[in-house]
Amino acid sequence: MMVANRTKSGVIFDRKAQSAVWGFLFILIFIALSAGLVDIFRLYAARNWAYSVAQEAALAGISKGRDWNSVTASGMRLDVAVAQSQASGVVNNAMSQRGVTGYTMDVRVLPDPAGGSIAGYPPRPVRLGSSLGDWSSDEPAVGVYLRVPVKWLLLDGLNLAAKSVSVFAAAGVAQ
Repeated sequence: MMVANRTKSGVIFDRKAQSAVWGFLFILIFIALSAGLVDIFRLYAARNWAYSVAQEAALAGISKGRDWNSVTASGMRLDVAVAQSQASGVVNNAMSQRGVTGYTMDVRVLPDPAGGSIAGYPPRPVRLGSSLGDWSSDEPAVGVYLRVPVKWLLLDGLNLAAKSVSVFAAAGVAQ
């Protein structure tokens, strides 16, 4: 007949190691869940910040890229070179202030008073889009596409490929 290890009070000692293992597993699960929540927050914060930078760049492009000489002749037009350089300057300044490297920027301008469209722009689906589509506007406009790398806490250790956010913002000149 086998007798379990007992003390005078009747407590069984055989389960101490099992409790330690369960405690260790719960701590690991808690750490993984916490790191996952931090990664989700970083993704959300990076997307919002990149989107605000793209919006600011598009607004700078249309506000400083206006061709005032064309207003009386054909309506408001945009100077493509000035609009692109102003928008690019805003993006570059914001990225350097935050210390972001490895980002991709694509600034396009629809300079005509009637706007126009650009096929396949932005180059990747953004904001839960499923297809590329065409960017079109019925007024002069500046479109800014950004792809910004995101630093992860947990997912960097897993070496997953998707470590960036893509955003697109456009602004037009109302006539």
